[in-house]
Amino acid sequence: MTDSSSEHNIIRIGELHTPQQREFSRTLLLSPLTTTAAQQPPGLATRSTDSVIDLSMPTPVTADSGSTQTRILPGTTGNSRRKMRVPTPSLLGTLEFKIYYVICVTTIVNMIYTMYQASSPKRPEYAGYKEELSEGWMFGRMVDLSDGQWDTFRSHLPAFASLMFVYVAMNWVFRLVVVRRVSREFLQTPTKVRGFLPTLWFPFLFATVFAIILSGVSTVFILAFTGVNFILAKRFGGRRWAPVVFWVFNMAVLFANEYYKGYEFGRMLESLAWLDQWRGVLRRWDVTFNITMLRMMSFAMDYHWRVRQEDEASVRQIDALVANPKTEKDRVERSCFAQDYCFTNYWAYLLYPPLYLTGPIITFNNFVSQMRYPSPTISTRHTILYGLRLLASALLMELILHTVYCVAISKWAQWETFSAYEISLFGYMRLSFIWLKLLIIWRFARFWAMADGIDTVENMRRCMSNNYSLQQFWRDWHCSYNKWLVRYVYIPLGGRKTSTWNTFVIFTFVALWHDLTMRLLQWAWIIALLFLPEGLATWYFGKPRWTSKPYFRLLCSLGGTVNIMAMMIANLVGFGDEGVEKMLAKIFSRSGFAFLAVAYVILNMYLQVVFEWREYEYRKEYAAHEASAQWEMTDTAPRVPVTRSASDSPTLTKRQNRSGIGE
Repeated sequence: MTDSSSEHNIIRIGELHTPQQREFSRTLLLSPLTTTAAQQPPGLATRSTDSVIDLSMPTPVTADSGSTQTRILPGTTGNSRRKMRVPTPSLLGTLEFKIYYVICVTTIVNMIYTMYQASSPKRPEYAGYKEELSEGWMFGRMVDLSDGQWDTFRSHLPAFASLMFVYVAMNWVFRLVVVRRVSREFLQTPTKVRGFLPTLWFPFLFATVFAIILSGVSTVFILAFTGVNFILAKRFGGRRWAPVVFWVFNMAVLFANEYYKGYEFGRMLESLAWLDQWRGVLRRWDVTFNITMLRMMSFAMDYHWRVRQEDEASVRQIDALVANPKTEKDRVERSCFAQDYCFTNYWAYLLYPPLYLTGPIITFNNFVSQMRYPSPTISTRHTILYGLRLLASALLMELILHTVYCVAISKWAQWETFSAYEISLFGYMRLSFIWLKLLIIWRFARFWAMADGIDTVENMRRCMSNNYSLQQFWRDWHCSYNKWLVRYVYIPLGGRKTSTWNTFVIFTFVALWHDLTMRLLQWAWIIALLFLPEGLATWYFGKPRWTSKPYFRLLCSLGGTVNIMAMMIANLVGFGDEGVEKMLAKIFSRSGFAFLAVAYVILNMYLQVVFEWREYEYRKEYAAHEASAQWEMTDTAPRVPVTRSASDSPTLTKRQNRSGIGE
């Protein structure tokens, strides 16, 4: 049969490297349409027409016998196909933008000087918050370590760095000495070993000891909750209502952890009160368990979708896609072998030392895939450069905390003697401090994982000050968490079809996941409400009759400035200190009106520079695609041909949601 007549019989699963893969492709794919039931591969013997299971196309399929159809496997998303527009001419060298540069640079210099002067020991306010400061090592000044989370991380950083070195060195030696000698078959053909992977032997042992040192006897609670989640996943995975069970259990655990504050043994039984003295280094293990809960849900849902996929394709077809993942999308969406969803892999994944306490979050599928096939994006040079970036970020934080006491002043919250301009700068720096603090903590964890050969998502992909869109801001803030929400919450609840109420559900969960406080719920609902006007404005002004106008970028900056101010207010409400109400009242008072007007104009100019910088980034992307003659941004979608009779078609229309919840 010629290629043209068997186009629908071609499987696209990347390049087939091994003889087993090539044999599989010949057996499964190069058979004619008239293959008899006896000749068909296992798992396909009862089906008879040509349709395609596409592991990445997101739209449900309606019945249409006699034509090639596409349907998705549960737990997968689609490829967004869009043609690349031609970039606009550069404006960076024009007179207009040279004026913007001068104004922006002058404003930034003035902002730095004003904050430095407002934090001066010569100011009368200094005596009020001096007790919050600590002895510093730069410029003979005090350092602001009044943020408990940063103070803890900073003081324990030498211990964390030592632990990182010990773990990475021991794991490297273990793989070199033990894994290479005991499991050469795995190193040569990783797909031959299924279940407890040799590359997870040492992480499993180290993680167990690590958890016991951190949590002491409280490890029994961690084991109990994670064990029940594992049992629920293995028992109910694949059933339509299983995701509801997983969510109810995990949310109940979060609420119980918050209510009982780590479950003291003495409260359960007086005779066990002595055990409370052996609760490990991290006595409140429940504080960091929120991150573990995300991994528990990832394992349960990934296994659930693996079982559901077996309703759409044979085990052999699904397993064939495990080999040689090319992209992060492949690692996340392609299920592992059924045997890989075992308790030992699960436990090593939950307690993986580099990512255990803080993240970034990585899905179970991705984690196991990288343990089988190391990520090609990890290299010694890349890891060293990333470590230098981490060091530069830490030094910048030290410089800021020695010169601007934004955290101590915000906690002191006596704003009567500060001007509206100074108050707004401290509010901005308070949010910048939170961004930089989390960036350093997450970068350290990611650097540790990279040194161990695991590639994770950069949690802070873009500077906080380089955002004007609410949607883009939350995509780049705690990026791995955002991806987790999209995969396990947003898409299962309907995705874009239900985006309006979906957004409220997601941000309500985000608030409850962070902390059970009304203040965070208010923050979450304010953020969700802000999505509505931005979405409406994008829909209305995104039409050609507006985008073709020369003043379109001015309209965007006018709306973007409002967005920035609204996001700052919402985040100050959610993550600011107790005196944030006084801060906002002073800024939006009659005396602060002139400042707000000037700030609005300058922010518009700043956004023009941001817009042009984004366009500069797009020009480089466009040029790269043009050079390689790739005019569309597409993914190679792994396809598995499946035969199906016309009589089976009506059953497909009943499954409108392939992602689990609500099926």
